[in-house]
Amino acid sequence: MQEIQLSSLVKSISPQWLSLLTDEELNMLIVLKHGFTNLNESDVKEIIEAAILEQHKGILFH
Repeated sequence: MQEIQLSSLVKSISPQWLSLLTDEELNMLIVLKHGFTNLNESDVKEIIEAAILEQHKGILFH
């Protein structure tokens, strides 16, 4: 297992998505079960989606 900050992960694999994330999301720690080397852009997209959803839990939109 490897723990990495989301900003480092995004910068290294999909830097074009950095502007989509808030500072809170970029500072999140992500645990990678199989490490960093086997990740691709699709994996990073799923991680970003999960991070955004996690930050917005409990927020009600009208």
